[in-house]
Amino acid sequence: MATSSGAGESGEVRLAVDAQSGDYGCRVTIKGVLDAFAASGTGFQVYLCGDSTAIERALADEGERAARCRDRITLVHCPDRITSRERGRIWAWRQRTGAPIIRCITLQKEGVVDASVSAGDTAVLLGAALFILGRRRGAPRPALAAFLPTMQNKPVLLLDVGANLKCRKEHLAAFALMGIEYVGAMCEKQYPSVGLLNVGKEKVKGFSAIGDANKILRRKCPEYIGYIEGNEVLSGRADVVVCDGFAGNALLKTCETFHSLIASVIERKRPDLLGEIRQHLSALDPENYGAVPFLGIKGIVLKAHGGSSPKAIASAVAAAVQAVRRNAALRLFS
Repeated sequence: MATSSGAGESGEVRLAVDAQSGDYGCRVTIKGVLDAFAASGTGFQVYLCGDSTAIERALADEGERAARCRDRITLVHCPDRITSRERGRIWAWRQRTGAPIIRCITLQKEGVVDASVSAGDTAVLLGAALFILGRRRGAPRPALAAFLPTMQNKPVLLLDVGANLKCRKEHLAAFALMGIEYVGAMCEKQYPSVGLLNVGKEKVKGFSAIGDANKILRRKCPEYIGYIEGNEVLSGRADVVVCDGFAGNALLKTCETFHSLIASVIERKRPDLLGEIRQHLSALDPENYGAVPFLGIKGIVLKAHGGSSPKAIASAVAAAVQAVRRNAALRLFS
């Protein structure tokens, strides 16, 4: 079957969720899935991929709330496991076809589901998505993209945030074009501006790949505004910030600590204000976005953090449902 790119015949979104690849196993994943059902009601179905015995046991432990959702859940037994030695190996998808992280992508390729969500190893998930679903035309490398809040009350899209630790000039230039398309569609912005992350704005600063990408973007990208430094990423100066996966992942995880840092300071200084301030800090809480998509793949694949809590899993499921519904009109992942 062809790769699925929209909701099923019933109009419901169908998701494959890797139930076991996160740091905390299927119990946390299932709690998150049930939380997502509770928050949104109907409108989507979930295929839970993993050890069926362990999943059944976790569902039974959730009691009545799991029973109410049982008709919306399909169990897909996955007998294989990807060992710690194999994690980080992009070719693991070939040898462990029965592993949950691989089975999710295979179901998507077969047209059984519309999107996949996994908190598993990034390299394995990328390998499966790339070689099973395929790469979009004009995307020499897929990239992980994450929205971050800015001081201008609008998000900035940062990519790559972990899929490619080393990038050539053509990769960085392609990330910019993918980012423009994604922000334009998801944020309904006609001409998103693009900045290239660097350690300074002088021409001599940065690695050669960054300098060469800068030249390409100045020629081919009218929305390009030039180099942007780390202290400007959250300023809102650019709608898209491009970097390699090493820098992007470090920056993303640093930003993810802002919420906890601010909350801890307030808790020490003014604990009476903590509850109210937490409500205003929701935009900084990484658990509220839950997962980030691979751009450049022929299909909707979202990567959740390995240490995802139930709240983060619920947010990841919600993000996947939204991506499928948006894609039905925009075809961003075709």
